[in-house]
Amino acid sequence: MDETWITLDYCNSEGDYFYTDGVLEVPDEWRKKPVKHWPQKIMVANGICWNGMSKPYVVDGKAKVTAQYFVDNVLSPMVKKDIPRLYPKNPQDVMVHFDSAKSHVAIMTQNYMEANHPNYIPHYQWMANSPDLAPLDYAINGISKKILAGLSKVLQGVCADFDLGIIRRSLSSRESRVQKMLDKKDHVELD
Repeated sequence: MDETWITLDYCNSEGDYFYTDGVLEVPDEWRKKPVKHWPQKIMVANGICWNGMSKPYVVDGKAKVTAQYFVDNVLSPMVKKDIPRLYPKNPQDVMVHFDSAKSHVAIMTQNYMEANHPNYIPHYQWMANSPDLAPLDYAINGISKKILAGLSKVLQGVCADFDLGIIRRSLSSRESRVQKMLDKKDHVELD
């Protein structure tokens, strides 16, 4: 099992934005300032074995990956859910391997493994710290990143093929929606 950083395209912009036809006066308090809330990169942890891949575990962008976080949010679900799913007849026979991340070598992690899945390679027997020796590093993570980069192309295709009727109906309804909002002088929920 291993983690990898997936860098996202920068998708935040700063500045006031609002829509008007130039005739309506828009009060300053209605102008919206976007708030940065998307991470520029995310960490994803997963594991691979002969029978397949674990669920991907997305690490909360604000989280510090301590041993406690790692055990609670990544390792425990992998040991209790993913390994039995991938090896329903003999989950105890699956050998687990980590890299030398601090949360992996922590005593808490080693203690968890001893108590819950003692079939693991202890840190003193781990291979050298080289991406050339870890299948997740030299194959799976790189391929996954290329696939995720391809999602932007998929999104471009979705936009290119978007139903023109929906676009036109939303544009046609804008003026009446704005007028209803101005009449109520408040936020308005419409169908």
